[in-house]
Amino acid sequence: MPEDMKNIADDSERLAPACQKALGDTSKALKAFAFYPENHPLRRQIFDSAYQSMAALAAMGRISLIVQRGGFAIAGSQSVIETSPMTKALAQELFARELQRITIHPELSLADFSALLSILAVAPQKIAEEGGVGEMLTKAGVATVTVNQIDVTAVFTKKSAGQPEQDAPEEGADGDEEREPESEPEPETVTAQSGAAPQAEPGIDQILAALADEKDESRYRQLTRLLLKKALPLKLEGNFDRLYVVFLRLIPQLSDPARSAACREAAQEVLEQLCLGEMAEHMLDHLEDVDFPQKEEICRILKLGGGAVAEAIARRLAATGSRASRKALGTALVRMGTAAQPQVLPLLKDGRIAVVQMAVAILGEIGTRDAVRALTVTLQHPDQRVRMESIRSLARIGGMEATGVVLSLIQAEDEAAAVQAITWLGNCRNHAALEPLLQLVARRDLMGKLQVLKKEALRAIGRIGDRRALDPLFRLVRRRHLIAPARRLEQKLSAIEAIAALGGEQARAFLKEISAGGGELARPAQVVLEAMRHRGDEHE
Repeated sequence: MPEDMKNIADDSERLAPACQKALGDTSKALKAFAFYPENHPLRRQIFDSAYQSMAALAAMGRISLIVQRGGFAIAGSQSVIETSPMTKALAQELFARELQRITIHPELSLADFSALLSILAVAPQKIAEEGGVGEMLTKAGVATVTVNQIDVTAVFTKKSAGQPEQDAPEEGADGDEEREPESEPEPETVTAQSGAAPQAEPGIDQILAALADEKDESRYRQLTRLLLKKALPLKLEGNFDRLYVVFLRLIPQLSDPARSAACREAAQEVLEQLCLGEMAEHMLDHLEDVDFPQKEEICRILKLGGGAVAEAIARRLAATGSRASRKALGTALVRMGTAAQPQVLPLLKDGRIAVVQMAVAILGEIGTRDAVRALTVTLQHPDQRVRMESIRSLARIGGMEATGVVLSLIQAEDEAAAVQAITWLGNCRNHAALEPLLQLVARRDLMGKLQVLKKEALRAIGRIGDRRALDPLFRLVRRRHLIAPARRLEQKLSAIEAIAALGGEQARAFLKEISAGGGELARPAQVVLEAMRHRGDEHE
C-alpha cells in the first residue's frame, strides 16, 4: 500500500464523502474569492467553512487527488468521489491551470489554504507566466499543498519526433504512487537524448489537425489541454475572431459518432473554458446584431458554455430595451435547455413586463416540469399579457401538474383566461384534457353562459386528435333540443368540424349519413366531407 494511503485505510468508507464535501466547499470559496471584496463577511464565512472541510479531510492522512475530466479520483484508492456541479466546476478550474494532481498534507494551515485559493483565483495565462501553480506555491512558502504539473506539450513533441508513447497509468488505480514534478523529463530533454533536434511548440492549427485525427482517449485529452494552453491567451488578448474559428473546428468532434464519449467530453470542457467571460459577451454582441448571418452557429457555441454563459445571456436579456435583442437572446437560452432554467427563473421577478413575458415564454419552450410552480405564480401577474403567456407555457409543458393548473382556469370567472386555456390545450394536443373538455361540452347551460367556452372546447377536441371523442360528438349532433335551438345549432356545427378534424372511417360514415339526411346540418356535413377528401383523408 502506498505510504500516503496508510493513514486513511481505516477511513475508506468516509473518505469519498469527505473529499466531495471538501472539494465542493473549496469550489464555493474560490468563486467567493472572485465575487466578493476582500472584507466582505460572506467571503470570510464561505472561506472558513471550506477550510474546516479541507482540514477535516487532511486530518485523515495525506490525500492525493487526481484531476479527471469533470471530477476527481483518489490516488491509490477504489473510493469514488461522486461528481457534483461544484466539484466539476473546481476540476475545470484546475484543468485550465494544467494541474493533474493535488496533494493535501495533514499539516494544512489556514494561511496555506488561503494562499492556495489566492493563487487559483489568478487567471490561467498569468499563472503560466509565473511558472505554474507549483512555482507560485513555492514562492509563497506553502509546503502543505503540493501539485503535479506536467508539460502537456510533451505528447505532441513525442508524436512529432516519431517516438513511441508509453501508455499512461489508469487514473486512480491501486498502487498509483506520487511522482514529483521534477522527475518528469522535459520534452526538449527527451529529444536531445534521442539525438533529434528540439521540436518547436505546435501552433493552434497543428493541434486542431492532430485532434481531428486522434482516436486514443489519453492522447486526445492531453492535446485538448495543450489547445487550452495555446487558446487562452487569444481570449485575454481579445482575439475573438480567431477563437471563433477554433470553436467551429472543434464543435464537429462533439457530434462525431466515431469518437468516444471521453474524447467528446474533453473537447466540450475546452469549449466551456474558452467560451466564458469576454468571449461570451463578444458572441452576444453578434447575436443582438440584426444583420449578423451566423446566429445559429453562435447559439450552438453558447449552448456548450453551461450555467455561467446562461447567466451572462440572462443578464443581457434583462438589460436590453430592444424587442429584437430579447427575441435573439431568448432563442439562445431555449437552445441551452434545462441548463438555462436556473438563470431564467429570477427574471420572472423583474419589474418590466416585457422581460417577465419573455422569461415565461422561454420556460415554456424549455419545457421542464420544475418550472410549473413558478409559472403558476405568474398566472396571477397584474398584466394580462404575462397571464396569457403563462397559460401557453403551462400548456406546452404538459404533464399532470401543469395540465391540472390550466384546466382549473376553465372553472374561473375570467372568460378570456378560460378560452386561452382551452385553446392551448388543443394546440398542444394534450390528451389528458380530452375528458374534462367533453364534460364541459356536456354541462347543462340553460342561460348560455358557457356558449363561448363550449364552442372553443369543441375546436380544441378536434385539434387534440383523439378519436375516443367521436361517440360523444355523434350523440351531440344527433340530439334534438327544444330550448335555445340556435345556440345548440352553433354547437352542432362546431362538433361536425371537430369530427372532420378527427377523421377516420367512422367519422366519414357518420358525416355521409348526416349529409344524406337533409335538414340544416346536411350542407355543413357535405362541406367538411369534401375538405376531408382534398386533404387525402379518404385514403387513410
